[in-house]
Amino acid sequence: MAWLNVSGASVTMANWSELPIDLLEYLTSFLSLPDYHRFGAVCQNWWSVAKQKHSRPANQLPWLVLGDDYATQKRTFFNLLENKHYCIDIPELRGQYLCGSFYGWLFTIDIQLNARLLNPFTGKQYDLPPLPAYSEYFKTHAYLREPTEHSTATFAEMQMKLVWKAILDYDPSDRSDFKVVIVYGENRVLAFWRPGDLKWKFIDGYWYIDDVLFSNGNLYTITSMGDSRLNVVDDWSAPKLTQVKVTIPTIFDVMCFSYLVDIRGELLLVQRYREYNVVEQHHTTIDVQVRKIDVDGGVSVVCKHIEGYAIFLGNSLPVVVDPSKFPSCRKNTIYFTDISFTLNAPKYGRDDFWIYDMNTCRFSRYYPRNIFIPPVAAPIWFNPNPW
Repeated sequence: MAWLNVSGASVTMANWSELPIDLLEYLTSFLSLPDYHRFGAVCQNWWSVAKQKHSRPANQLPWLVLGDDYATQKRTFFNLLENKHYCIDIPELRGQYLCGSFYGWLFTIDIQLNARLLNPFTGKQYDLPPLPAYSEYFKTHAYLREPTEHSTATFAEMQMKLVWKAILDYDPSDRSDFKVVIVYGENRVLAFWRPGDLKWKFIDGYWYIDDVLFSNGNLYTITSMGDSRLNVVDDWSAPKLTQVKVTIPTIFDVMCFSYLVDIRGELLLVQRYREYNVVEQHHTTIDVQVRKIDVDGGVSVVCKHIEGYAIFLGNSLPVVVDPSKFPSCRKNTIYFTDISFTLNAPKYGRDDFWIYDMNTCRFSRYYPRNIFIPPVAAPIWFNPNPW
């Protein structure tokens, strides 16, 4: 391609589609995820570069995954970095309830109560065995009998109650020997699945588990109501929850929910206290306490800072971010999603979204309350991974 400059001389312009591959791969490391996908849409050569595993976009803040757009049935995402919504057409996510996000993968449950692992950007997925809560738990429960005042459950409610949370120990894109662990049923017990297994396997131990996390090669769980317990699974040949001898204050508050977080190998316990407004019929977070757990020493102590990091918590794998790389992200803060497991509150929907500042002990919103989110939307944090 030739152009004339102001002096009338012929100037040859480079063909952008023929830029060296190593240069294009280097450029992708500076792109946000939306720009990364725009990059891949420029031409066939750029698209092939964007699809290569070693070609990666810049580090991202996690996105908030919301529900389906009513008009288009596209999935709605909220990009915190840009403070902008995206409606993305991902057919595999239509009508799906999400109860886990990890390494760019989502744990989905459809209206027929089938569970899958899905990477929404590549379309790769794993069909999982029938959930034990559906095939066993609900056989003996009122959900399959005549509806009564206390037993009526729609399929949307069953979607929400089947799996409280799901996590992975490794990225399936990198390792084939990964494990999926779920906290399931209204009693919140533990089960796991590995590729090749024909069904979910139970993990003996405690009920009413709040959270579960892989840390330092072990699986930890936490219960927060009454006799708070930290439990561990360290032997997968005969997995069983064993109580860790660590002092955690007893909590007599049904509105408290606990999270486990790993920051550079250190185990943190985040306790979120919520209040139910009877008049408005919705939950809101009113207090947060963070404790550092010394597993070997058997103690937990209150900590007032998290080394400047920002933590994103919800029904997904915790995401720990260095805010120095993102000017819009605040240091020493915790970003919470709404975790209400109820389909009432038609007036407010889901609106328990907060940033908790550990320096000031104050709350502020990162998502506007005037944007209605249906209770069934199940917003979760999603760390974008296009592979």
